[in-house]
Amino acid sequence: MDESFAYRTTLPPGPRLEPWLVKGVVVLVVLALGIGLFARWVVASERASFARGSQRVSPSMSVGRLRGSEDPAGTDADAEEATRIALTAARAALAGSGSFLAAEPSRLSALQPGFTFVDGPSTTSTIVSVAADRREWAAAVLGPSGTCYWVRAHRHGTVEAGTSSMCTGAAVLSLRSSR
Repeated sequence: MDESFAYRTTLPPGPRLEPWLVKGVVVLVVLALGIGLFARWVVASERASFARGSQRVSPSMSVGRLRGSEDPAGTDADAEEATRIALTAARAALAGSGSFLAAEPSRLSALQPGFTFVDGPSTTSTIVSVAADRREWAAAVLGPSGTCYWVRAHRHGTVEAGTSSMCTGAAVLSLRSSR
């Protein structure tokens, strides 16, 4: 017998994990985690968007508001002020498009949410009747005393104001200029 040592075992070696398999499992876990987090973010963003969408959103451009009277019907001074505020909103619409035809009720309502703009008659100091053609724009507002205040703007910059018995923007447009 020689004096060298030989080690022999009767146990077979255990299963060995392949490095590529470990890397593949780690990549799949990270990918699944990333997809799950992204899906959670999308759902949370959608819910927040729906919550914001159900709230009343005011336009970013507000031209002016009436201050003062606590009376919901307002005063004659409020009605007269409403014509000036409507004129300012119409000028803002004109500046955006170059034509008074853009100063129609829905556009003015977006610019000035404190009032209701209509193409029919005004019945209170917060309902403004408007009408326009290519050359002129007009508004009329009925005060609580029954006086109708109106304003008319011409394309070249002239502004006229007064009172009338007819309280529609169309009636104001049909009035002949005093010039």
